[in-house]
Amino acid sequence: MKKSLMELLGTFFFVFTVIMTGNPFAIAAMLMAWVYIGAYVSGAHYNPAVTLAVALRSHSRSHHIAWFMGAQILGGFLAFAAAAFLGSAVMVPTPAVPLPQAFVIEMLLAFVLAFVVLVVATSEKFKTSHVFGFAIGFTIPALAALGATTSGGLFNPAIALGASLFGLTQGIMLDWQNLAMYVFGALLGGVLAAYAFSFFFEEK
Repeated sequence: MKKSLMELLGTFFFVFTVIMTGNPFAIAAMLMAWVYIGAYVSGAHYNPAVTLAVALRSHSRSHHIAWFMGAQILGGFLAFAAAAFLGSAVMVPTPAVPLPQAFVIEMLLAFVLAFVVLVVATSEKFKTSHVFGFAIGFTIPALAALGATTSGGLFNPAIALGASLFGLTQGIMLDWQNLAMYVFGALLGGVLAAYAFSFFFEEK
């Protein structure tokens, strides 16, 4: 319960910063802060794609994955609700390019983020290092810049699902194709990151 609550809080503040600022460096700083806050409680994933990658790397039980992902999605939903309460215009994400291209971009961006997390936060090579927060947080501006003009650069299903679920409460119909692209593109990136980590950094 404590771990899931940490995932909810970290995801909430991360997504809230995304909505309220749209500033990649503010987002990176907020994520870095919550990575350090939550690293030794939940692992500080704050992203279902990262949770999936870590679970595949560590062979976690499926119910742990479900609790973490549920907490992250709820955190995303609450972030959109809080932003709307404060008067921010809440928009459901939409890619600027056709769905196949957006899917590939989301997959690649999530792959990089999840791969970075696996290397700096779960590898024995970095076990005594405190670099993980900086490495994870400041990957965000590069990924956001890469995705901003194509898919929108979410690479986090908690954002897409949080926006879509909150949109439903406001009478906005679900766009199933866009939602599937954002969710499954990022999750596939997480899966590929886990296998890439196994290939390059397998620790006997």
